[in-house]
Amino acid sequence: MLFCRFPLGSHGIDQHFISPLSDAKSNVLIHLILSIAVLSAPLQVEASGTAEAALNQQVGKLLKQLDSDLLAQREAAEKALIALGPQVLDRLPGEVDSAEVRQRLQRVVKTLQLQASRNATVASRVDLQGKMSLAMALKSLQQQTGNQIKARGQLDATVQLDLQQVIFWQALDRILDQVEMNVDPFLSGRTALALTSRPPEETSRQASASYGGIFRFEPLRVEASRNLRNPQIRGLKVALQVSWEPRVTPIFLSVPAARLKVLDDQGKPLAVDNPRGASSAAIEGDRTAVELTLPLQLPSRKAHKIASLQGELDTLLPGKPQRFEFARLQDKNQLLKKAGVNVILLQVDQQKEELVVQVKVAYEQADQAFESHRGWVFLNPAYLELESGKSLKFRAYETLDQGPRSVTLAYRFERPENLQKVRFVYETPATIVRKQVSFELRDLLLP
Repeated sequence: MLFCRFPLGSHGIDQHFISPLSDAKSNVLIHLILSIAVLSAPLQVEASGTAEAALNQQVGKLLKQLDSDLLAQREAAEKALIALGPQVLDRLPGEVDSAEVRQRLQRVVKTLQLQASRNATVASRVDLQGKMSLAMALKSLQQQTGNQIKARGQLDATVQLDLQQVIFWQALDRILDQVEMNVDPFLSGRTALALTSRPPEETSRQASASYGGIFRFEPLRVEASRNLRNPQIRGLKVALQVSWEPRVTPIFLSVPAARLKVLDDQGKPLAVDNPRGASSAAIEGDRTAVELTLPLQLPSRKAHKIASLQGELDTLLPGKPQRFEFARLQDKNQLLKKAGVNVILLQVDQQKEELVVQVKVAYEQADQAFESHRGWVFLNPAYLELESGKSLKFRAYETLDQGPRSVTLAYRFERPENLQKVRFVYETPATIVRKQVSFELRDLLLP
C-alpha cells in the first residue's frame, strides 16, 4: 500500500492530505513519478549535449567549406572557425589530404592557440551567493579560478556573499574581511596563497587595495626623510605591494616614474624623484607578491595625506603552458610548434649512467623575456616519461646558448634501462604577453 501526498489550494498555500492507493494504482504512480524524475533531471545535460552537437555540426560544415571551389568561401570558413574561439581546437583534424586546407587549418590552430594562451593572463571572475562556511567559499573560489588557497583554522567560520562576475582578488578580499584574515605571500611558494589571521586593528583589505586584471595593489608604508646636514636632500617613499593570481606568475614587473601622477590633500601635485627611472622586479623565488618602492619628493607640512597616487604597471606574463612530447629520442633536430613557440629536441646523448637531453626553446615574440630576466625559463618542467607511467626528473641542467628570443639547455637524467619506450616532455608557455595595468591608491596618511 502506498500513501501519496497531493498539494491542495492556491496562492502558494501548501495544504496536503494523505490518500491510500491500491497496489496496481501505486505501481502506475511510481512509474509516473520515476519517469518525471528521469525526464527532468538531465535537462541541463541534454541542453549541454545539444549545444555540443550543434557546435560539432557547425565545425563540420566549415571544414567542408575550407575545401570549396570558391576562394571567398574558403576564406570565410577560415575566419568563421577562428571566430568560434579556442573551444573548437579539439574538434579540428590533425591530418588532411588537401595542401591548402592543411595550410588554412595550421593558421586557424595557431591563432586559436595564441588566443587560449593569452586568455590565461586575463583576470578570473567569480560567482558566489549565499551564506556558507569559509571552507566552502574557498573551495568554490579555487574551482572557479584555478587559484590554489591554503588555510588553517577558522574554516568553519560563516561568510555571507553576493558575488556576481567579481574578479578574483576582490572576491577573496571580501571573504577575508569577514573573517579577519590576511594573505602571506611567502608561505606557500609560487603556486598557492597562504591565509593567516590578522590583528583586528588592521584596516580592511578592500578599503586599502586597488585592482587591475590579475593584480592587486596595496600600499604598505609611507616613509619621509630629511638629510639634516643638507636640507635640500629630502624625500618620500611609498612601499607598494603588488600581488598576482598564483595560477600565473609574472616574469617581470615595472612601474615607470614618468607615469606616476600624485596629488596631496591640498590638491597640489607631488613630483617624483628621477622621472626617467622605474621601480622594477624580476620575479624569482617562491612568492606570490613583490614590494616596489615609489620615490617621491617630500610635500609641504600643510599636507596630511596623499589624496591620489595613480600609476601604470608594465608586466610580462607567461601565457598558457603547452606540452611538447618527443617519443623518438634517437632522432636529432625534432621540431614541434605550438602557438608562438618552437621547441627543438637537438639530440640525446646516451652516456654510461646518464642521459643528456639538449633542447632549444625559441619564441616568435619574447618582449625582452630573454634579455635581462630569463630566470622563468629555468622553472619550465622538463622530465622523462617512463613506460610505467612514472616521470623522471632531471638531475641538473646547464645553459648552452641564449639569444634575444631563445635559449638552449642541456638536461641530465639518470639513464633509464629501456630507452625504446621513454619520452622526453617539455612544458613552456605558448606565448609571452606584455600588458599595462593601471592602478590608483587613495588617502595615504603622511608620517
